Amino acid sequence: MTEMSWSDVLVRGASDPTLTFARRKWNERGKFVWIEPPTVIQAPGGEQYRLCAVVYFKDADDIVKPYQPSMDGMTEADDWYAGVSGRPARTPSPTVETRQRQALPLPPTA
Repeated sequence: MTEMSWSDVLVRGASDPTLTFARRKWNERGKFVWIEPPTVIQAPGGEQYRLCAVVYFKDADDIVKPYQPSMDGMTEADDWYAGVSGRPARTPSPTVETRQRQALPLPPTA
């Protein structure tokens, strides 16, 4: 298993949004983060807005939320790896198929 820094996670995740990442120190099985690429969202009034790339975290209870790593996770940790906590790195993420969605085309920038 190749371990990485948070910077490595951001670079690899941005270049391949199908990858998931976990930390060796995470004890609970099934936790991971991924980088959702930029997309367009539609507001309740029908307007469309650009949404920047977002890092999401899926916890052991299957709750997904935006992820803000700890200072240690961003600056000191070198135990990040491609995969899901508690599983070998070569095991594909079970959510790759379920989170694939058709993104709206980005509107032209001014």
